[in-house]
Amino acid sequence: MDKYASMVQKLVSLGIKLVAVDFDLTIVNVHTRGCWQFTSKSLVSRVRPSFKQFFIAALNCSDLHVAVVTLSPQIPLIREVMEQALPESNTSRIHYRGTDGKWKEVKGVTKEGKQQHIESVLNQIEKDHKVRIKSKEVILLDDDETNISVARSCKLRTLLIKGDDSLDELLEQR
Repeated sequence: MDKYASMVQKLVSLGIKLVAVDFDLTIVNVHTRGCWQFTSKSLVSRVRPSFKQFFIAALNCSDLHVAVVTLSPQIPLIREVMEQALPESNTSRIHYRGTDGKWKEVKGVTKEGKQQHIESVLNQIEKDHKVRIKSKEVILLDDDETNISVARSCKLRTLLIKGDDSLDELLEQR
């Protein structure tokens, strides 16, 4: 079993059912500032190799739901980047939440961090798959310490992404 399949199995063994991943400076090694003006192909080259491998493993695991949660309004671009970066994977399994006005705010949930995005995805999963996922069954991977801090205060698991090898810490999660 490769390292990334081991990471996914580790998350499943810890009871994780949703992996929510930030886009800018997390999946890709650049910050688009929500206004990338080049092609999706030019952004695909900025996808961190470790995240490509991790997504391949996560999308092959039927026990895990996957979401991209971003403050970017460029969801069609991000979807295209993920499809091009993962041509062999079923990217239709990825839930996308950005600041594109395509989903409703969740009442009673803090507007700080990525909590609205994550709650919206959880509601969608419950509606589509009849599965209720609890906060402790979610992990947020993000480069922003504020988003990580807010997620922790809401009882989510987290991993702060500082570079290409940050995902290795998933193998050490308890």
